[in-house]
Amino acid sequence: MHHTTETKPTTGRQRPEMTSAANLTNAAKSAPRKSDPNWKPEPCGLTRAELRKIVADILG
Repeated sequence: MHHTTETKPTTGRQRPEMTSAANLTNAAKSAPRKSDPNWKPEPCGLTRAELRKIVADILG
């Protein structure tokens, strides 16, 4: 039988830049931008069949 052990991160002192205020500031900086509601993809000149073949080749 296999025995799995669950490991939990150890708790320790946080560095000053890792406090909750700093995390909120960093999260606000890394949040994704909202896209323009009128955004439309640009045509690439390939047919759906050609795109499917490319994806199939990549995925195997």
